[in-house]
Amino acid sequence: MGRIGKLKNAAAACAVAFSFCMYTAAFEPFGVAEFAYVFAVPAILACRFLCAGNPPCREAKVICPPFEPSAAHSPALVRSNPETFSENPSNLSDGRKIWLTSTFAFSYIAWVAMLVWIRHVYPPAGYAALVLLPLAVAGLFVFPWYALLPRMLPSLEEGHATRLLKLSGAAALWVALEWLRSWMFSGFPWNLLAHTQWMRPVSMQAAEYGGVWIVSFVLIFFNLAAAEYIYRLFAAHKWKIENNFSGRPPFSRFSPEFYIALCLALSSVWIYVSKMPSPQNRENAFCAGMVQTDFAGILKWNESLAEQNLKTIKRLTEGLKSADVDVALWPEAATPPRWPVLGCPQMRKWIEDLSSKNSMPILMGNMAYDYSEECAQGCAFAVSPKSGLSEKFYAKRKLVPFGEYTPSWCKWLGKVVPVGNMKAGDYPTLLNLEIKGKNYKIGAMICYEDIFPRLGRELALEGADILFVCTNDSWYGREGGAWQHAAHSAFQAVSTRLPLMRASNNGLSAVFDQYGAMRPAFDLRNGDNTTWNADTPAPSRSLKISDPSGNQIDPTTLAIRRPSPLVDSGNSIYFRGAGYADVVFYKNFKAGDTFYVRHGDWFVALCFANLAYLALKRFFAKSRFLT
Repeated sequence: MGRIGKLKNAAAACAVAFSFCMYTAAFEPFGVAEFAYVFAVPAILACRFLCAGNPPCREAKVICPPFEPSAAHSPALVRSNPETFSENPSNLSDGRKIWLTSTFAFSYIAWVAMLVWIRHVYPPAGYAALVLLPLAVAGLFVFPWYALLPRMLPSLEEGHATRLLKLSGAAALWVALEWLRSWMFSGFPWNLLAHTQWMRPVSMQAAEYGGVWIVSFVLIFFNLAAAEYIYRLFAAHKWKIENNFSGRPPFSRFSPEFYIALCLALSSVWIYVSKMPSPQNRENAFCAGMVQTDFAGILKWNESLAEQNLKTIKRLTEGLKSADVDVALWPEAATPPRWPVLGCPQMRKWIEDLSSKNSMPILMGNMAYDYSEECAQGCAFAVSPKSGLSEKFYAKRKLVPFGEYTPSWCKWLGKVVPVGNMKAGDYPTLLNLEIKGKNYKIGAMICYEDIFPRLGRELALEGADILFVCTNDSWYGREGGAWQHAAHSAFQAVSTRLPLMRASNNGLSAVFDQYGAMRPAFDLRNGDNTTWNADTPAPSRSLKISDPSGNQIDPTTLAIRRPSPLVDSGNSIYFRGAGYADVVFYKNFKAGDTFYVRHGDWFVALCFANLAYLALKRFFAKSRFLT
């Protein structure tokens, strides 16, 4: 390979690296969501160069002699089309090696960067997870897409319909791999491509019809179509230069797939505009108070911290009275797990007395222990100030592998964290709770359960009015983990059209509306405008200000408060304190009755059907050439 060839290969590898830099930056904590529409374009164009050649065309030329030149294979086209020739076979082989090596290496690096927070989970086990988990995700569910991409891209001479089918097949493969990731090896649908849009409600609305999967499809299809458009413009311009600008290229420069991709991207905007939220459609249901105790996971084993935890959560809950909240939301394992609310009568009485004294219902994550079976369950409970702890509770159905149980496929590894065996729940039980004089059916998800789209759908099918996520993200440190986790809650709200209340131990706590947008959240503050952390007496009763449409006003700026999670006076989600946000319903939605809830992962099935058709078509095409 000559010097120029090496420079071109190096430039192509740099383009791949740039693609994965944009891929990483599209996710939290960077959150440049717009990169999700173009991140793969440089890599796809690099693929065109590094993996030059169209296998079906080459086979047709070699296996079916004599070769008769045609317009589609004119000498001019053969000279100008990088898909039908290369300098020599060794250059082509080198290019494919560079493509496979660079896409694997950079996909792994990108996932290490996105999951770097996992090192905080039980170090040094967290450091081992930081090495192995990105290797599994990138190696099994991201890199295969890039490895197969050269065989899925259309050639210049193919017609519009064939190109559209192939590009949609490449997008379908991306979705299929994401869906498989949600099931295989206990499931880890973390940071799906669609989750880059969680702070862009306009871009999420298609999830009402096809769940998170259809949003991922639109994003990756847009990348493929944009790359195809750029590639055809380049190829046409190159052909004209090589032919002294005489004649027209023997292939179409028009890219209808790009305009289809634009329509798909704008369809979510149309859904949002057609169901535009308005004050007339909005109903303020109640005010939800969120409690963040900000205790580390070591609380499970440290008795002095357990005592301090009870004092803190009591003060924070009592402080919510000053904001006139209608329900208190506690995070996962809100009280010390060593004293489970079911199994420890003293703890049950302590919580019931707290609810009764403050005339405030409580939704919480807590523990249940069955002495007969000697097993514990992570659960969500409802506590009424009138009737106390409800006997009907939700038990966590999706346990954390290696943290709460050891998966059957690797029993030989044993536990990597010092906790006992947990028992999983087997049914999406709803919690019944009266809030502000109205009974609500509440669908709870615990810990990381909200990352699984099917769990939220099952709760909606059961008839939930509201979703409630209680989690403990203190294990993640104070980096991007909590932000990445919260993105899944936004999509749960859109795909089910149910409001979602989220309480985390130290962030991110928020209330999402039926559009997937966060409601403005307010923290409780001291007289000097610093966040109250329960170390001082509870703040005095605050005056809530709102405009005629019901939008809450920021008392410090007198402007309408923008959507936000619960943050402190330093604008951080990581703090000890309490706050509140309104839960609203929109009358133009029939909550919990979306197309996705009714029909599930139909779009994923459509993607698999597309892939099956392309595979069969390719198989029979090869059979014809061989015979």
